Amino acid sequence: MKLMFELSKEYGTLPSAEVLASLKAEHMDAEIISSNEDVLIVETKPNDAGIKRLAERLAFTFMIDDLQFSCPAMLDEIIQNAEKHPLPPEGSVAIRCKNRSSHIHSEQLIDQLGDIYTKKRMVNLTNPDLEIRAVVTKDTAYLGVRKASLNTSHFQQRRGHLRPFLSPITLHPKIARAMVNLSQVKKQQTLLDPFCGTGGILLEAGLLGAQIIGGDIEQKMIDGSQKNLEFYHLKKFQLYCADIGDISSYVPSVDAIATDFPYARATTTKGEQLTQLYSRAFETIAQILKKNKYAVVGLSNEAIRSIGEQYLSVVAIYPVKSHRSLTRYFVVYKNS
Repeated sequence: MKLMFELSKEYGTLPSAEVLASLKAEHMDAEIISSNEDVLIVETKPNDAGIKRLAERLAFTFMIDDLQFSCPAMLDEIIQNAEKHPLPPEGSVAIRCKNRSSHIHSEQLIDQLGDIYTKKRMVNLTNPDLEIRAVVTKDTAYLGVRKASLNTSHFQQRRGHLRPFLSPITLHPKIARAMVNLSQVKKQQTLLDPFCGTGGILLEAGLLGAQIIGGDIEQKMIDGSQKNLEFYHLKKFQLYCADIGDISSYVPSVDAIATDFPYARATTTKGEQLTQLYSRAFETIAQILKKNKYAVVGLSNEAIRSIGEQYLSVVAIYPVKSHRSLTRYFVVYKNS
């Protein structure tokens, strides 16, 4: 089966990278067929349960579809291919169109697809048995049948200001979830955030069923993390008020690490120079992260990644613009 992931187009290649990492975390082998800012298409052998788990994980995907075909973004080409790809014989249908081209009119495309796909069928725009998804880009058109629709509103419901404990530098839940997914942590595996702050990354990992462990040098952050985790009904977690250099005495090894390094803006380093703190942090991460596992680290400056390269291998870097004057760099490291 070819699965088509309709992407959010935020933050460059981050959405497609999140999908690919999540496929691995869910034990779904996949071959990339096509990838651009609009869609990612992979060849895989999914089942409904696997697709459901993906839909529950992903932050930067809108839809998961069973791809029927792709073709040049020309109306005649789309219609000719649609005639060659009939639907299953039964069930009501609806046709949706996401059109980013300037030369195809959405209404005309839907009308002509309707002539093909709604013969002897009921049209149900509210709750169809089959939802046909036409995604048209500048150069290519894709047509799929929806397998899962992702409702990402729950991320908004976990925004920092809605939690009992808040810090000015709290990550958006979608970014925190993407970091967890990029770590490829699996259900019941252990994920550590050694600079856990208000617990946002731990929250997203815990909601996916990971065993979560957090550390922070400030007791008020540990207390606040506990309040936040319990507020969202997470009960199984470990939190330690500890310097990064002491984390290994509490946590000998973990399957994944996701963390946002402090950068002395509304954070405390206890007077330590940041470069020294980062070096100690990367050394600890390399010590406790299992071999061939991943650490996803948020950095305030892309140049800091070189400190991590003394201990770990860089897999990928994803810049995320937080606001006009600040870009965070989320770096995926592997403990080779």
